[in-house]
Amino acid sequence: MAGITQEDVTSALGSAAETIDGPIIDYITGILSDSSSANADELYETLSSFLPEDLSEKEGLEICSRLAKLLISEKTSNVSTPQKETFKKLDAPIKIDEQAKKVEQQVKDSLSWMDSDKVIYVYNGDTAPSSAQRKIKKQPVKPVPKKVVENTIEQFVLKRESFAGASKDLRLQNFDVQIAGKTLIKDADLHLLTGRRYGLVGRNGYGKSTLLRFISTGELPVPPHIQILHVEQEVVGDDTLAIDSVLQADVEREFLITEEKRLLSVTPATPKVNEDLLKVHARMSEIEADKAEPRAAKILAGLGFTQEMQRSTTKTFSGGWRMRIALARALYCQPDLLLLDEPTNMLDIKAVIWLSEYLKRWKNTLLIVSHDRDFLNEVVTDIIHLEHQKLVAYKGDYDTFQKARSERNRNQQKQHEAQVAHRAHIQKFIDRFRFNAKRASLVQSRLKMLNKMEVVSAVVEDPTITFKFPEPDDLKPPIIQFNDVSFGYKKDKILFPLLNFAIDMESRISLVGSNGQGKSTLLGLLSGELTETSGYIFRNGRLRIAKFSQHHVDQLDLDITPLEYLSNEFPGLDQQLYRSQLGAYGISGPLALQKIETLSGGQKSRVTFAYLGMRKPHLLILDEPTNHLDIETVDVLAMALNNFTGGIVLVSHDKRLIQLVCNELWVVENGRVTIHEGDFDSYKLKILKELN
Repeated sequence: MAGITQEDVTSALGSAAETIDGPIIDYITGILSDSSSANADELYETLSSFLPEDLSEKEGLEICSRLAKLLISEKTSNVSTPQKETFKKLDAPIKIDEQAKKVEQQVKDSLSWMDSDKVIYVYNGDTAPSSAQRKIKKQPVKPVPKKVVENTIEQFVLKRESFAGASKDLRLQNFDVQIAGKTLIKDADLHLLTGRRYGLVGRNGYGKSTLLRFISTGELPVPPHIQILHVEQEVVGDDTLAIDSVLQADVEREFLITEEKRLLSVTPATPKVNEDLLKVHARMSEIEADKAEPRAAKILAGLGFTQEMQRSTTKTFSGGWRMRIALARALYCQPDLLLLDEPTNMLDIKAVIWLSEYLKRWKNTLLIVSHDRDFLNEVVTDIIHLEHQKLVAYKGDYDTFQKARSERNRNQQKQHEAQVAHRAHIQKFIDRFRFNAKRASLVQSRLKMLNKMEVVSAVVEDPTITFKFPEPDDLKPPIIQFNDVSFGYKKDKILFPLLNFAIDMESRISLVGSNGQGKSTLLGLLSGELTETSGYIFRNGRLRIAKFSQHHVDQLDLDITPLEYLSNEFPGLDQQLYRSQLGAYGISGPLALQKIETLSGGQKSRVTFAYLGMRKPHLLILDEPTNHLDIETVDVLAMALNNFTGGIVLVSHDKRLIQLVCNELWVVENGRVTIHEGDFDSYKLKILKELN
């Protein structure tokens, strides 16, 4: 089918060819040359994103019908009468291994356009996976262009112009998502429109993160012109400065800078060199390369990086801070589709406020998985709900989704109950007159009616989880008191020079402030894990403290079951008591007997909460307790904390949890702890003023 030319394709496109760039027509020609299908519908699915947007579906199908006829004509012309086999004596013996090496080299040469150091932009989907890998139904594998220019300024012009008019909407239809033989999503559709911001919600373990990974890795057929970034892994810790790590994410700018240096070093400068240099400078001006560093610095600052930190190497940062750099790189690149999986987990409340304001102005497509209800309410325009292996789309923020889903479920349940009553009425008639010859036709009619009736299923709600912290015995206030306390990890570097405050069993305190200011250190001093450098910390002799932190979750023994874990920590009790305690936190049945390593992050957190409850604490110290919990479980946790009669000290980036549970905001900043006069909304306004 190599006989199909650009002229043939242009003729088939008709008047539509006038609005399609030459490189796109060349690309379509390549697709047809490789296509084994002459079906107009399948061609339309493959090529629709490259046709003018103002074309109707009917017009697009007509064009694809003409292209299909081209393919059929070409196939027919290539059919010839088989020739009789002839045999010829070889002039010399053939060395098979040498021939194999030549063929292998030819294959490598033909695929050299795919070399990573020759392709500047990497679009997920460039290498189309097989249908078996993708577990996709009714989706043709979309070919990719095979003409890529060498590493020159023309390459960027080609890539920029080739897909200039192509739609950036993502439409995936009738697909499955399976992992380790388990089906997470079945026969689902996903439509993401350019400029919309989507929140993907659903219970833990249903497949939200897996879906993001399938989209970003090409397991699902994403068009090659849609650039995707999935913030999943932290940047490598090396000698690269944080600011440079962000700037290097813009591969075109990096290439242009390198190309500029190369061209300036050429002596004497030829007319071709001067021409290329003009192209480089024109493109640098077009992408505003001179404004790149201030823009990158502003993003890093919003995520909590001081100027000194921005000039520090990435290897000096912890994993959490390197994840922030990875997020900054993605925001700086502005991909066509940005995938964020729990982006607030790594951030303090100040950075969360900045990120929500930044994403509200995001112009491209955004798909976020988050357990933070308020963050979703502020950022997203649509909700996609993953439930019972299906994806259901709703317009509006999370609160709007909840109301719409509740109304939808209520209507569905009413329809189900009405249908059950109607079916019972029909069945009663059938049973009454089944053997009545005079009524046989009526019975048959009603039997057909039952068989044709589309069944309305009953609403199946997810199993509910309840947390309950035991009621502690009463202690006289204060239960903890700091008297002229100072602390530093080194004696010559004091973090807190002078702390004076008290906590009692009625305290509901949220510690807020930027990461690195000492919130976790203060929790360590409260729990007794750290010892004061000077001064005195009073603790009631009968005081029992239970502390939750991600460190404690990570320290769980992965080789034992939750039941064994509680039995080891609190030996000598009845097995049924351990089971009841775990069941109260959603770890019931087989989950209690599985090894902890097989549990999800949220389930491990619930095992830790069950352990905290067994301690019967007077004071709960919670350091980012919502990480790995879904939205429903966060609400359950908030309810349990509100019912708890002991004291609470909380560090969280979740605004909703803070507002539901706490009545005091303590700001940790510059070595001091001060009480914020006002509610969380007034604190947020204060932060926004600082950021602006």
